[in-house]
Amino acid sequence: MSEGHLLALTEEIYDAAAGGTSWAVVGRSLSKLVRASNGWLCTMDQQGENANLLYRADYPDKEIVAYQAYYRHVDLWTVRTMQAVRSASPTAPLRARTSGFLVPDTEYVRSEFYADLGRHVGLRHVVGTVIPLGTAGLMPVCLHRADGEGPFEPADARLLDHLLPHLRRAMQLRHKLHPDPSSASAASSALDALASAVVVVDADMGIVLANTAAEALAAGQAGLRFADQKIGPCLRNRMLTALHHEDQSAMSALVQATALRGSPGGGLRVRDAALTPRLAVLVSPLPSRLSDGYGGLSGRVPGRALILLRDLGDVSRAPEPALLRRLFGLTRAEAEVACALYGGATKSAVAVKRGLQESTIRSQVDAILRKSGTTNLRDLERLLTSLR
Repeated sequence: MSEGHLLALTEEIYDAAAGGTSWAVVGRSLSKLVRASNGWLCTMDQQGENANLLYRADYPDKEIVAYQAYYRHVDLWTVRTMQAVRSASPTAPLRARTSGFLVPDTEYVRSEFYADLGRHVGLRHVVGTVIPLGTAGLMPVCLHRADGEGPFEPADARLLDHLLPHLRRAMQLRHKLHPDPSSASAASSALDALASAVVVVDADMGIVLANTAAEALAAGQAGLRFADQKIGPCLRNRMLTALHHEDQSAMSALVQATALRGSPGGGLRVRDAALTPRLAVLVSPLPSRLSDGYGGLSGRVPGRALILLRDLGDVSRAPEPALLRRLFGLTRAEAEVACALYGGATKSAVAVKRGLQESTIRSQVDAILRKSGTTNLRDLERLLTSLR
């Protein structure tokens, strides 16, 4: 490979970081450089989660789902390379590695990863590394050849060595210019603006994102909780769990069907410690437009599900009187009467509770209906419910 070819590839890398070209162009050029038949480029956070796929070869969606949901945890070469990078000095030079680095070939071909996934999609030989990006996270660069194509040579790794510093600088520049909207911090900030409780989970109920409202529900006694749990070789930060085994099984089955098998989702109710239905749980696909990561499967993010939670114990509460005053110009007394009527209370019952004549309450109700644009108490009830 001539110096001119390396220079052209370097220009492609910086052009992709600036948004001028697709990362697929870079991925194909890197594959051509070392005569790889497939591979991928991605970025992820320092914990190795929240992957953002920049380029992938023509792998089926179901294989990407399987890798993201499970096999990335048992991908010996990538896991051990990532561990080596984390333990190395920050000033250590970047080096591409071939098959056999940290994982003897005899161990790799007997591994669960290769037997169940790798050999079916051509992941027999590898050259690449995991690039530390500082605050921008990590960047796995994995280029592969299938069985029968022959292993990569040290010369292939040296070719990549020329480009690794440029990939690191380009990705750090990309992070500064265009912070990843699918990153945990950005997505969490957006979700925190919602009053509804929202959780994004993977197929194993591992929590990818949870907003403030969901954190509050989990901290209470509403029937769900966020619990640390170790699965396989790595510690998943938190798992979404129900208090009762039956609820957990039903919720897990619904999430797996949605995240892995193309189901449109569905709903269920989760019980609290007193076996009272406490939370309404709505499971749906995570739309691909909410993530710059994995696409496919008809616009959904493979291996992910979006969960909306509603506290059923909170449904009977009326809106705050201050909200009604701001929206409809009610007086303080009128707003308090409107809230007292919420849930089907009669005017006479409200009059007794407030120590007033029923005629006074009727006059206030007339004012409430006029100012709110409703025609009767049933119509007012529907309006207050919609505000809740």
